[in-house]
Amino acid sequence: MSRLKSIMSSCHPTRRWVFVGLLALLAIFMTTSVFMANMMWVLLFANWLFEGRWDEKWKMARSSRLLHAVVGLMIMLAVSLLWSQNVRYGFYDLQVKLPLLALPIVLLTTKPLEGRERSVVGFCYVNTVLVVTVITAVRMLTIDDLPYREAVPFVSHIRFALNVCLVIVLLAVSVWRLLGKGGNLWRVIIMVLLIVWLACFLLLIRSYTAAIVMAVAVTVVLIAFRKRYGRYGGWMVAVWVVMLLAVGGLTAKYVHDYYSLSPLARAELAPTTPNGRPYVHSSDGFIENGNYLNNYICREELLSEWPKRSQVPVDSLFGNGYELYPTMVRYLNAVGLPKDSLGVWSLTPTQVADIERGVANPVYETFGLRRMVYVMLYEYENYTHYGVMRDFSMLERFELWSTGLRVLVDNPWFGVGIGDVPDELHARLEVDDSPLAGTVKHTHNQYIWLLMALGAVGGAIMLCLLLRALLPGGRVARELAADPVMTAFVIMVLVSFCSEDTLETLAGILFCCFYLAFRHK
Repeated sequence: MSRLKSIMSSCHPTRRWVFVGLLALLAIFMTTSVFMANMMWVLLFANWLFEGRWDEKWKMARSSRLLHAVVGLMIMLAVSLLWSQNVRYGFYDLQVKLPLLALPIVLLTTKPLEGRERSVVGFCYVNTVLVVTVITAVRMLTIDDLPYREAVPFVSHIRFALNVCLVIVLLAVSVWRLLGKGGNLWRVIIMVLLIVWLACFLLLIRSYTAAIVMAVAVTVVLIAFRKRYGRYGGWMVAVWVVMLLAVGGLTAKYVHDYYSLSPLARAELAPTTPNGRPYVHSSDGFIENGNYLNNYICREELLSEWPKRSQVPVDSLFGNGYELYPTMVRYLNAVGLPKDSLGVWSLTPTQVADIERGVANPVYETFGLRRMVYVMLYEYENYTHYGVMRDFSMLERFELWSTGLRVLVDNPWFGVGIGDVPDELHARLEVDDSPLAGTVKHTHNQYIWLLMALGAVGGAIMLCLLLRALLPGGRVARELAADPVMTAFVIMVLVSFCSEDTLETLAGILFCCFYLAFRHK
């Protein structure tokens, strides 16, 4: 027996590096391959079972309040099958969420990464995310009509954007620490350039969720840890505040520009075109780029003159399902031209090519905040004037949240059970005659999803378990106080729950669990 213990003891470093190696592979595959990511978490759990050391693991499990919260959540979800009608889907959903149970068990009952181990896993994670951003950017630049939601080739663009946010924080904290220690200037410059690239990437894939998550996480971390790095901390807070004010100011300017009426929009409505054909003026007040979209339309002239400027038929469809004709109308409106023969012939060859590619607004060809603001305002105009919300992500979320809350009101105490959440949501959309009826949309809010599944009783229990894990006195609270990245990570997870059902996909679950391996002792 003593010989066996000696052998096991001598193998301990090897077993440890098996764990680190599997975690490094998970860091690579969690944003590049669903199949391999599934394999890695299963292997991590199998390795955890093979390791033994049950007394040590049991002690760590008993003391981990965060693990208690995760296990409690999974138990409550499993119990909710008792009042679910769609038990089959409930079992499927529990299967999807198995990594949410397995990974915290492994990571919270295993010694955290330290030193070289952290460097290896962190290097794999950061560089994989950087490589995927480059691949995504190349795809967007080289593939025509590629929807931005499909730009990230391996996982959901929203889930990937959360990983980009975490990498930005990792790099920013590294820069912060290097400045505090008087570190290598070139390393600082390279990291800053990478941060700028990743921030631009978030704008490129139009991730509103990531922008909000990033803003909240960085603000809290900078304020909470500003004193740790002396004068640099104060300067960084000041720079961040200036940046937020600048973004707010630019946003206000773009909103003002969007609604500032052009000379054509302010002029008295002309009854006919210069050729004497009648205009259609709906005067419904729909504005885009400072022009009334449904005024100054002469369909007859548009149909007759467009073939003289382009070989693309006016009734052709683009990859996104939209026709060329309404795209042309929007484009002419956006550049301040009447929708008639004069407008068609005033277009430059480049503008004609834009319309042929399905570009409805030249601002959409620009890069950055202005495009994001104009897209959101166009969606808002569609909703307020016509009640349209299909394919408008933010407006769809509002509709799904309100519908989910109505389901909760009908089942307030114990919810509908894990198996019936999607069925009840879609049934309520049908009853309410919602524009989203007949779709397969999720709630896009993890908190509402949990309340729909567990009701007020389950939600209250979960809140108590979470507060018990996060409030002062527990290990997580000490780790949050010691590590700005851990603080940012927890904030990112909790804020992402507000606009995404993060725990409903493998990529989201892995994001929520991965950084637990980097916690402090």
